[in-house]
Amino acid sequence: MKLFPHQEVARDFLLTKKRCILADAPRVGKTAPTAAAALHNLPVLVVCPAVAKYVWAKAFAQLGHTATVISGKSAAATLAPTPGMVAVINYDILSQVKALKGWATLVLDESHRVKTPTAKRTKAAMKLMKETPNVYALSGTPIPNRPIEIWPILHGLGIYKRSWMEFACRYAKAWQSPWGLDVSGASNIPELREKLKPWVLRRKRADVFTNYQQPVVSLVELDLPVDKREKQFDADSISDLAANSPDVVLALEGISEIMREAGELKAPHAAEFIHSKIEQEPDEPLVVFAWHKSVVQILSDALKVSPAIPHLTVTGATSATQKQEAIESFQAGKIQVIIGNVSSMSEGVDLSRSSTVIFAESTWATSALEQASARVENVNKNGCAPSIYILTIRTSLDSIILSKVLKKMNVIDQIL
Repeated sequence: MKLFPHQEVARDFLLTKKRCILADAPRVGKTAPTAAAALHNLPVLVVCPAVAKYVWAKAFAQLGHTATVISGKSAAATLAPTPGMVAVINYDILSQVKALKGWATLVLDESHRVKTPTAKRTKAAMKLMKETPNVYALSGTPIPNRPIEIWPILHGLGIYKRSWMEFACRYAKAWQSPWGLDVSGASNIPELREKLKPWVLRRKRADVFTNYQQPVVSLVELDLPVDKREKQFDADSISDLAANSPDVVLALEGISEIMREAGELKAPHAAEFIHSKIEQEPDEPLVVFAWHKSVVQILSDALKVSPAIPHLTVTGATSATQKQEAIESFQAGKIQVIIGNVSSMSEGVDLSRSSTVIFAESTWATSALEQASARVENVNKNGCAPSIYILTIRTSLDSIILSKVLKKMNVIDQIL
């Protein structure tokens, strides 16, 4: 496998720095140069989302090396490094790994998943980082929503050696709010950027893609009834909070149920939108995202109705093998539409056969939106502007929040 010139730069950066962050934007191509660098120091442990395990195995195979894909808790518990080994494991079972020593290289793909210090996966990753001499943290969105989320990676790499609380006070504008310690802010960003600069390599798609075209994003407002329960929430306050802490908003009592029911209400209209796009461009493959399994199912059922549209679905209930088969079928042109929920299909997959993404349901996290949208981009595509359609209900909380989120300046660009 021949690397592109910008990937050769990435490989050399990893080999030179040894413990660092490869933060190239989604779809710039981080897997190939990282695999190439990792083979210089065996044995290797790659940790990634479940859907990306076979992507990594394929990358090593193209470099002439066989990778062992680890599946299941029992296999993870008995995993131990051997000379020349490359093992690929998913985050969900990382905490089962008992052999922390003996790895020469650790790759943390989509390393923004290691963001919560109390989570099992984060604790396991940080222990491995401490014991491994070469550690490559990969993420196109290393700071999903706020600076505090990058502390575990920076601390594990040894870039920032002080405590979480010190980091929170210095860079996350920590303050004691009525509901507890608030670390959702950002402070002293120029200083943090300078600290990270020697250890981070980040290129945007516009930096390396030939004739790169920015995606065209359209908010499609459906004229549907707004749930009466939304009146109990102050739209401005909720949208301000969602712009910084989307997970907090979804945790508010009633919000999740309202969003699920709104998704189910939108689903038949989203299916009509899909049909209309295909009528306009009969050969255009489409990538469709939703959030809830029930919405994915409604969409799938609607696309089976005449005229039926060949499609497959990917959700959290889909096995890793089935996910890979669905993605390969889509890329090979065997189906015209692939439908997946954001959490299962937004990372580590190539859906670049398409240039059109439809969000039947969206997310309020800017990083997740970017990750999902970038699935249709590829360094080999020339001068193609992806079309992103985000469906929402006019005057709803979702519409108001999405409008604000889409306008939000992403703090990651200020830091990295």
